[in-house]
Amino acid sequence: MKKYVFLLLLVLLITACTTEQKPRIVYDENGKPEALAKDTSAILMADLPILIDSTDMLVHPIGALQFYESRGKILGSYSGKGSPNFSISNYGNYTFSGHLKNLKFEQLGSNQLVALTDKNIRINTARFLYDLYKKTGAKLFIYQIIDTDSNKDGRLDNNDIEAIYLSKIDGSNFIKLTATNHELIDWNIIDTLNRLYYRTIEDTNKDGLFDKNDQVHYYYVNLIDPTLTPISYSPI
Repeated sequence: MKKYVFLLLLVLLITACTTEQKPRIVYDENGKPEALAKDTSAILMADLPILIDSTDMLVHPIGALQFYESRGKILGSYSGKGSPNFSISNYGNYTFSGHLKNLKFEQLGSNQLVALTDKNIRINTARFLYDLYKKTGAKLFIYQIIDTDSNKDGRLDNNDIEAIYLSKIDGSNFIKLTATNHELIDWNIIDTLNRLYYRTIEDTNKDGLFDKNDQVHYYYVNLIDPTLTPISYSPI
C-alpha cells in the first residue's frame, strides 16, 4: 500500500513540475494581440433598463443568453440547449456586473438608444461614479473590459487581458486608458483630488506571461479634466 501511495505522490509531483503556465498573450507578427470578430451565433438579450439615480439617463444592459443544464452547468451562449437564464446582469451600488456585450443609453424623453460600442468586447463591470457626480457634476462611467482575444483561443474570457475604460454618462467619449499589452491590476478613486489612480503590468519580456520579470506602471487621471488624459507617475 505504501508503495502505491509513493508512486501516486511521485506522479503528482512530476505532473505539477511539468505543467507550464499558459500564456496570457500570444503575439502576431506585429507584436500585438488582436481584436476578436463579433460572434454572430450568440443569442443577445437585454435586461430591463436601469435609471441612474438623480440623472435623466436609462441604461440597457446587453449580453448573450446563457443556457444551463439542470445541475447548473453552463452549456454556452449559442447552443440553444438546456434551460435559458434570462438574467443578463447584476446591478448594485451604481455598478453593472456580469458578462455584458454592450450597454445602450437612453436619455429620458428621447426614445433613442445609443450603443456604447460596435466592437466585440466583454464588459466585466460598468460603474457610474456617483460620488464624483454629486461633488462636481461630472457624469462618468468607469469600465473593466476584455477587448482583445490576447491568448488567441477564439473567445473573450478571464484568460485574456483586462483593460480600463472611461465614458460620459451617455456612452460618448468612450476611451481606453490602459496601453497595449498592459493588464489592469487594480484601480481606486481619491474623491478629495477627483482623481482615478490605477496600476497596470506590462509584458516587457514578451513571453506572454505576467510575472516578477515584468514592469508595473502607475497612472492617475484627473476626472474633471475634459481630456481624461492618463498621467504616469513613479512612487518607487
